[in-house]
Amino acid sequence: MRKVLLATTALATVAGVASVASADVSISGSVQWQYTSISDDNTTRSSDSDLNSDNDITISFSTTTDSGITMSLSQNLSDGGAGTRTSSISADWGTVEFTEGSDSASAGSSYDVTAPGTSGGYGDAAGITDAAGAALTNGMSINEAVLTDAENGAVNYHSPPINGLSFGIGTSHQTRSDADSSTSYGIKYSGAAGDISYNVGYAAYDRGSNVESSHVGFDISMGDITVGMGSANSKASATDDADVVSYGIVYAVNDSLSLSAGLNKSDNDMSSAATKKELEVTSIGAVYTIAPGLTASLASHSFDYKVGGTTNNDGTVTQAEIKMSF
Repeated sequence: MRKVLLATTALATVAGVASVASADVSISGSVQWQYTSISDDNTTRSSDSDLNSDNDITISFSTTTDSGITMSLSQNLSDGGAGTRTSSISADWGTVEFTEGSDSASAGSSYDVTAPGTSGGYGDAAGITDAAGAALTNGMSINEAVLTDAENGAVNYHSPPINGLSFGIGTSHQTRSDADSSTSYGIKYSGAAGDISYNVGYAAYDRGSNVESSHVGFDISMGDITVGMGSANSKASATDDADVVSYGIVYAVNDSLSLSAGLNKSDNDMSSAATKKELEVTSIGAVYTIAPGLTASLASHSFDYKVGGTTNNDGTVTQAEIKMSF
C-alpha cells in the first residue's frame, strides 16, 4: 500500500511540474541611453546638459486551459524599482485584469489615441522649467494623455474587439486610509477604407474631489504618412484645470528611417488671470533603426512658457537617444 501511495505521489508531482512547464514564459527588456541639451532664458541655468539611462524588464507567464481560458501574469521592473504587476483571465467574453504598482494603469488609458510623433520614441521634452529653474507643475504637461492611476491596485475589464470596436471600465480604491475611489473607462474604434486606416479613442478618469480627466484623439494613416491629434482636460483641484492639445505627423521615409513634427499647446486656468499658465512646444524628430532591436533618435523641442500672458521662460531642448530592446 505504501508503494502505491509513493507512486501516486510521484505521478502527481510529475503532473504538477508538467502543468507548470506548459506555461509560456517570456522575458523582455530595454535600455535607453539619453543625452539632453538645454538652452533657455533661465538665468540660473541658461545652458545645461544631462546624461542618463533608463531600463525596463518584463517577465511574463501565460497558459491556456483546455476550455479556452487564458491566464497570464507579468512583472515589470523599471530602473530597479518595484514596477508594476499585472495578472489577468481572458476568454471569448473579454479580459478581467488586476494591476498594481507604481505604474498601474486605469482602464481608460488603454484606449487613448494620441498625436503621433510628439513624444515617446521621438523624444519627450523633459527639462523644461520656469524662470526660477523649477520643473513645470500644475498640469503643464506636453503629453495630452493625462489619464493616470498610481494606486495600490485597480480591477479592469476589457471587451473583446467587436467589428473594430473595443471598450473597458475599471475601478480602484486610492488608499486604505481614506474613502476615495476612482472610476475609469474608455472606448476605441479602429477601421480601414481602402489604403486608409484610422483609430478614434475616448477615455475618462474620475477620482472625485475635483480630480478628473478626459481625453479624445484620432490618427489616420495613408501609405507612409500618419497624422493625428489629441485633446485632454485634467483637473487636480477646483482651481487647477489644465487643457492640452497636440497635433502631429510622422513620415516613414523607408523601413529604417521615420521623420516627425508636432505642436503641443497646454494651458492651466488657475484662480486668476495673473497666474494663468501657458506652454507651447514645437517638436521635430527622427528615428533610425540601426538593426532589429537597436534604434537611434534625435529630437528638438522649442518651447515658450508664459505666466499671466507674459513669457516666463523660452528656449530649446535637444535630445539624442540610443535604445536597445531585447
